[in-house]
Amino acid sequence: MKLRVFFFSLLVSLLVALSSAAAAEPDIDRSTPRRTMAAFLGAAFAQDYASAATLMDLSSLPADARRRAPEIAEQLHHVLERKLRIEPELLSDDPQGSATDGSGIERIGVVKSADADVPITLRRISKDRGWAISASTVARVPRLYEEVAPGYLESRVPAALRVKAWGLAAWQWLGALFAIVVATIIGRALAYVGTKIAARLARRTEATWDDELVIALRRPSRFLIGVIAFNELLELLALSAAAAHVIARILGMITIGAVAWAAIGVVEVVSRGVERSTIAAVDGGGDKALRARGIRTQVSVLRRVVNIAIGVLAVALMLMQFEVVRTFGMSLLASAGVAGVVLGFAAQRTIGSLIAGIQLSFTQPIRIGDVVIVEKEWGTIEEITLTYVVVRVWDERRLVIPMTRFLEQPFENWTKVSPALHGTVFFYVDWRLPIGDLRRELDRILENHVLWDGRTKTVAVTNTTDRTIEVRVLVSAPNASDLFALRVDIRERIVAWLRDLEGGKYLPRVRVEGDDAARAAAAGATD
Repeated sequence: MKLRVFFFSLLVSLLVALSSAAAAEPDIDRSTPRRTMAAFLGAAFAQDYASAATLMDLSSLPADARRRAPEIAEQLHHVLERKLRIEPELLSDDPQGSATDGSGIERIGVVKSADADVPITLRRISKDRGWAISASTVARVPRLYEEVAPGYLESRVPAALRVKAWGLAAWQWLGALFAIVVATIIGRALAYVGTKIAARLARRTEATWDDELVIALRRPSRFLIGVIAFNELLELLALSAAAAHVIARILGMITIGAVAWAAIGVVEVVSRGVERSTIAAVDGGGDKALRARGIRTQVSVLRRVVNIAIGVLAVALMLMQFEVVRTFGMSLLASAGVAGVVLGFAAQRTIGSLIAGIQLSFTQPIRIGDVVIVEKEWGTIEEITLTYVVVRVWDERRLVIPMTRFLEQPFENWTKVSPALHGTVFFYVDWRLPIGDLRRELDRILENHVLWDGRTKTVAVTNTTDRTIEVRVLVSAPNASDLFALRVDIRERIVAWLRDLEGGKYLPRVRVEGDDAARAAAAGATD
């Protein structure tokens, strides 16, 4: 009887021990690296560090240290949270592990330590026990924890501010807002001081480009200095690796935008300097004016090309901050042939206009300042962009014409080779006009005329009718505007001269003979 009671008590004790062991070590899936790491992070997030400790290989620890396994698990979780952004879905879900890391080993990442880079790895213990955080990683946890242990500020934060929301504690959110305000003040203050010093140094030089450069870089420098200051202040907030990763991407985008902004400002300053250097040559006329206007045209188009390239590059670099976009970009490159055809077909007109703009800047059928006749309108090329040309018509209207129009259809360019032009003035006078007197009058008019360039002045009878002769006056002027004014002045003076010459004797008149002449004379006498 006593023997039965003994075996029954032994059986009950064994069942209680097994149930206690089952309660102490829950059923955790550690069959693959991905599931093991997900289980560790899940238990640590729930602050169940006893369960998290069962996923660590404690074989390298002495017996007394093994009793502190939950504490070591908590320290490891703190180290991983601060130093390493872990994505379990990227780990192998194969019971054998990743083939690239070797059989039975899975590399999670590397934690940068003051002494050296420490790899964080998982190791397959056995087929039955599955995977666990490797003993070499567990052995280094106390040393790594010393570097990320809560500092003076973090250790004194009240419990009410430790509540987490969207990956950050309440005190970290408040600290981040405060850091933004402080970084903004620092950025504006240092940029203001730096701009004042740079502007004072720039004023000592005779050049104007350095003054413009200071103004162009003033605002981008605020953002760059603010980003640097904010990044330094973040060190006090003890952010998790995931939060630090997101903020680093945002700061990277701001930095790229500020640098692109500064680069565009530099391009604008350089282009304005080149354009200013050509103004004197344009005003002086001659071949130098043609070359200067050609340079202004090239600078105008190339400035836009460079600015567009900077903008596209900046946007591309911003988007490449995100892993999803990088993956999409590689996929796009892999299918670049098909994508190129689709995009090219969809944007063929836009791309054609851009190419036409670049082609026009080098071939230069037109230049800024050229006098042209296009769409039956006389005007001056005022602006050349990558997609359209602005023509200032003589009455101050503006024609906006697609760039391709100047490459595909004919037009008149009066100043393609030289701004100097010839112009004609026609007069219809009586047959008896002495042409020699008209030539002498033209000589007198042009002798000291400020608009005549001295190259050409001719008088020729170009046609006759039954009542008049057609006299053409041909003159030259340095440019189209002067030519127009010169023709108007000659026309006014010759008309006045003809009117006063012998009482208007040589103005066009109607001759009547015979009976018609007698009746006309009688009618005149009656009147």
